[in-house]
Amino acid sequence: AGYPGQKEKEDPAMKENLNFYLGKQKSKSDCGGEFIDKMHTDWFGNYERLEVDHGYIQWLFPIREPGMNPLSEPLTAHEIDQMKPNPEVRTRLLTSYRLILDFFGMRLVDDATGEIARKEGEAWKPQYRNLQTSRHNYLRITRILKCLGELGLEHFQAPLCSHFMREVFGTGTGSGASGPLSNCAESLALYWIPVIKDDAARASLKAEVEKRLPGVYDPPSKGKGKGKGTP
Repeated sequence: AGYPGQKEKEDPAMKENLNFYLGKQKSKSDCGGEFIDKMHTDWFGNYERLEVDHGYIQWLFPIREPGMNPLSEPLTAHEIDQMKPNPEVRTRLLTSYRLILDFFGMRLVDDATGEIARKEGEAWKPQYRNLQTSRHNYLRITRILKCLGELGLEHFQAPLCSHFMREVFGTGTGSGASGPLSNCAESLALYWIPVIKDDAARASLKAEVEKRLPGVYDPPSKGKGKGKGTP
């Protein structure tokens, strides 16, 4: 519904995202390419690689829009039709999600509900510090949320945003962001929550944000943009 007429313009032969997720081809980027299973194994916990490499996120989390990696392809409607019901793709998508959550200092607690928590012990702290200052990751999170919505894991969108709500605003009830991920407040309000497909969950989270950031959803002043989209 969000891309009217796009399917008719897409080439059915464009299947690189599908083939990558089926393990039939490597990703492509300026830094080289890799098969998805090897990426899942070798890149897990390799935080420097995950931070500085800008060409993998478009492959692990494909969406219908072009990204910053010119060697990747936008996800097509034809691919979505084949990927959503495929258990092999779903398993790999969950592994991709766990990999990137670990990079952010988080973990998937429940595959069924999508509940998110901090990594255990003190392991979350350095990753939160990185996420607090490395703002290009905020664009990645927008992409991740959109991908979850495209490939059948839309019920994971609200739990991820709910977790960010706790980490952005902290435990207090007053206005303002005082949590360990306070710098994510604007992206959470303007880019992450709005892409949640569940209308009730999206409305509920927006209402909570408005209590903490009064006026955040007011129309922007003339001449002011609302930032960037996705990587």
